[in-house]
Amino acid sequence: MRRALLAALPEWQIFIRRPDGRGEHFTFTRRKQLAALGGVAAISLWAVTSTLMLMHQPEEVASKERRLEEQMASYHAAQSRLDAAQKMVGDITREIDAVHTNLTVLAETNAQLSKERPAGQISLAKLHVGADPAYDDASQPGGSEAKAVRDEVRKLETALDRLRVTYARAVQITADMAGQRIQAAERSLGSIGLDPSRVVANSMKDKGQGGPFIPLGNSAASLGDGGLDTLVERMDRWTNVKMALQTVPLAEPLHVSWEVNSPFGARHDPLNNRTGIHEGVDMGAPYGTPVYATATGTVRMAGPFDRYGLTIDIDHGNGLSTRYAHLSRIKVAVGQKVTRSTVIGLLGSSGRSTGAHLHYEVRTSGAPHDPLRYISVGRDASKAR
Repeated sequence: MRRALLAALPEWQIFIRRPDGRGEHFTFTRRKQLAALGGVAAISLWAVTSTLMLMHQPEEVASKERRLEEQMASYHAAQSRLDAAQKMVGDITREIDAVHTNLTVLAETNAQLSKERPAGQISLAKLHVGADPAYDDASQPGGSEAKAVRDEVRKLETALDRLRVTYARAVQITADMAGQRIQAAERSLGSIGLDPSRVVANSMKDKGQGGPFIPLGNSAASLGDGGLDTLVERMDRWTNVKMALQTVPLAEPLHVSWEVNSPFGARHDPLNNRTGIHEGVDMGAPYGTPVYATATGTVRMAGPFDRYGLTIDIDHGNGLSTRYAHLSRIKVAVGQKVTRSTVIGLLGSSGRSTGAHLHYEVRTSGAPHDPLRYISVGRDASKAR
């Protein structure tokens, strides 16, 4: 086939006349023409492949955005269910207290009626639920009032029984939901080598609490058959776990679509072509992209640092710290408190870098860990909520 192509291509004779009048002669041989055609074909193939890849990239970005939207929708739905359950418990508790108030008023009314009637009329014992509805022994008008009171008490106690069952069920459902979330969050912390109890305890030791002790009303406490104590304990535990999760770097430092330019661990160095250890992950995104803190903490360093360029180090407590390097701009100062919503800097290419990216590290007691593992746990935790 190659010989056929060579035979089909004519040789070209090219004559060039120089400004000084001298002429030069070139022959564009068949082999050169075939090589040129091969080069054109290769360039065309590269252009088509690049175009297809660029056309496919928006689909991947859209797919990631859809997954993120689904995760956020799941989180909001779960949070709404828990909020609704807590509101229902509060509403039922208020209604129960109102019923008990009415019962107290009726009891006082019974006592007053008994005092006002002459001896021999209906006794207070006959006002109890289940007494025979009848006039008193003397057939005085006061008997009809007592009957009405007994009927009202009977209705209220029937309603109270229904509320007791509903209340106990709502307490149990809410307690179970809180328990499931606590277990999921603690499993997530354990999967990255952290002790959940220690993390929670350390996150709470600097939180001021106090105030007078006010016992829970007997009416509300008695209706849960002990379930209310469990619910309160679990809700307090869940609140503490959520606060503790905010101190663990589980969030993503970039809130835009990014790609892994260089993973954690052993790698081929891009500048000296030698194998080395990469103690973080390089996250590729456009120059100037905002960089966020991945957990609450305190800025310990903010400025130029050796080959890292503009760098920020954040202490999150519990021996956890994060590093954000190769920034183009720093937006925080040493000693500043930050949260996951704080923009700490802008992505850049300062220091020892070949292009725009964020070098992100997670360390436990000074030892580096794979940041992608923490990010993965954070995504799973957001689904569980």
